[in-house]
Amino acid sequence: MRMPMIVIAVLTAFAAAACGSTVPAGHLVSARCQAPRGSVSLTLTDTIPAPRVTTKAGSYITVTVPAWHWGTATNVQATTSGVLRQVCTMVTHDHGRLTVLKAARAGSSHLGATVRPASNLLMPAWGGIVIVTPSR
Repeated sequence: MRMPMIVIAVLTAFAAAACGSTVPAGHLVSARCQAPRGSVSLTLTDTIPAPRVTTKAGSYITVTVPAWHWGTATNVQATTSGVLRQVCTMVTHDHGRLTVLKAARAGSSHLGATVRPASNLLMPAWGGIVIVTPSR
């Protein structure tokens, strides 16, 4: 069932206010965010080299942002526009984040997230890389 855009906008604004985070317009924050079975998964880390996954255009990727001992994980940000499209996102019970992305076209993108509110002492930064190959 497709929701009218006004309903999505209202839900997004409400969820963003409740979670204390901002969500780009048109993205759905939900209480339940789940990718189809067989989806690729990626857990963002603070290690180098960053973890990476490869998938085909049209497939789904489940991205997990780890919890931190203060604050709430921010939205997952992709550095390359148009390669990945956010399907849904949710804050987990431990204040991490689960995001489902759809591979829109071939290319690669670095993903990043952090925590909000920011700290002057230590600011975590998590990352990962998604490589999307053409579907055949």
